[in-house]
Amino acid sequence: MKTLICSVYGAGGKDPFLSLLPVGVGSLVAVLRRNGLEARAANLIGLPPVAIREILVRERPDLLGISVMTHNRHDSIRLAELAKALNPDCFVVLGGPHATHRCREILASSPCVDVVVLGEGEESLLELAELVARGEKAALPGVKGIAFRREGRVVVTDQRLPFLDLDLLPPPYEGFQGGINVDLRRQLEFLITSRGCPAACTFCSSPHFWGKSLRFRSPQNMVAEIRAIRDRYGLIYFSIRDDTFTADRKRVMEFCRLLLEERLYILWNCQSRVSAVDEEMLLRMRRAGCDCIQYGVESGSPALLKTLGKRITPQQIVQAAEITRRVGIRLSIYLMTGIPGETERELKETLRVLQGVKADDGQVSPLAYYPGTHLQKEAVRRGEIPADLFERSTEEAFYVRHDPFVATATRRMLGEIERIAQRERSRSNGLPHPNTGGGYCHAGNIAAGEHLTEAGDFVGAAEEYQEIVRREPDNPWGWLLLGELWQDTGQWREALGAFRVLTELVPTHLPAWEALVKLQGKNGERHEARRCRDQLRLLTNI
Repeated sequence: MKTLICSVYGAGGKDPFLSLLPVGVGSLVAVLRRNGLEARAANLIGLPPVAIREILVRERPDLLGISVMTHNRHDSIRLAELAKALNPDCFVVLGGPHATHRCREILASSPCVDVVVLGEGEESLLELAELVARGEKAALPGVKGIAFRREGRVVVTDQRLPFLDLDLLPPPYEGFQGGINVDLRRQLEFLITSRGCPAACTFCSSPHFWGKSLRFRSPQNMVAEIRAIRDRYGLIYFSIRDDTFTADRKRVMEFCRLLLEERLYILWNCQSRVSAVDEEMLLRMRRAGCDCIQYGVESGSPALLKTLGKRITPQQIVQAAEITRRVGIRLSIYLMTGIPGETERELKETLRVLQGVKADDGQVSPLAYYPGTHLQKEAVRRGEIPADLFERSTEEAFYVRHDPFVATATRRMLGEIERIAQRERSRSNGLPHPNTGGGYCHAGNIAAGEHLTEAGDFVGAAEEYQEIVRREPDNPWGWLLLGELWQDTGQWREALGAFRVLTELVPTHLPAWEALVKLQGKNGERHEARRCRDQLRLLTNI
């Protein structure tokens, strides 16, 4: 039996984030493979309909799993319809946040969908795949955590208990390997190391999707995955996409200790809450390579923070920002506008808080309804939106407000963030202190070198990167950045030397081999260029 797990989104091909598969797809495929089932991941995002049809005809899956978010819900149903049209025996399973919270509506209106997996999917999908392989679809009522149709009505089975020990799950990269249209090196940059969130924001469905328990992978498991990806695919930058990475302080401290002890020398970013950080932890994160942290601030108005269920205060926002800047971590914030009750007064409160936050950058999004959220349920109860909004409308997102204030507030918030960031860069010459205490920190040299490069001070930038090489000669970042700097300034021989060292430290680092091929061609080293080109071809096909 052949299983294909995919995501589809016609408008997502050009977006650097929406064009990637959810990390959970890799986990699902990996679990099926570990249990002896044939399964592949398929990235159908941005592909034209003819290409999607060709993939389904060629692969002819017996089970097709589709990851559904609100923005791609209609594309997902069209894919399910196409799969059934091409092969009526194909067993179509939907999962993901939107499918979970709209399972009854989807099953009632879409006969092309056989089953919806609710919430966490690994164990439920495995049982489903084994039933399909044995031809025992009649046994569906015995599978926990799913919804399906029987005799014209929707049946929701007993809730499945959360998977408690996340270390027992195979790493997602095992599932992405051999995937269709999967860019492994881009895909594997993004990691998820926990499930659940300690918050209960009214606009977010995460707690309802993952359950009330907050579960974590161990630091040892996290570092093992990073090392495996680094060694096999050459990645040295990672983005940890946990809802609140710092929710377990002890785990974060041990994770950082292991990164330093094992000398992995990665850079990474993460997301957190302003109420879940302290200076000692942030300093340890900085030393271990954290170069940016994103906080969900949403608003500077106490009243709006309460409306959103944030359980934080403007004072906590400013305090967290101050210690983040003090330890040298770049600060990014998420803001919202279009919140019920938001007026010029609340906007000014947010703008005042931004003065204290002094973020390096930020994003502003209009507040939107999503299924499974308190915000959406209350709006339906009050009659402000129809209960079948997500089925009736073809819009990708459903914003709470559409008045001109939303666009004005967005523009003013973004403008204030940028104005403050420019002012702060000017005051400090934009040069962060490379070592803010607690020991040497290569991330500080990198930040300083990047600023000096932007300012045209290539000598100063080279000195920053050379300090990394002197202090940590086995750190690939010093050699990578020196190589790139010397390449850009025409110092080809020096750049060649730096990239050669980098390929010895991280033999699978694709950009280093690409640079070597280019530089050896310029330097007339044709034989070496051919050898590196052969190596590059091998790495590209991994």
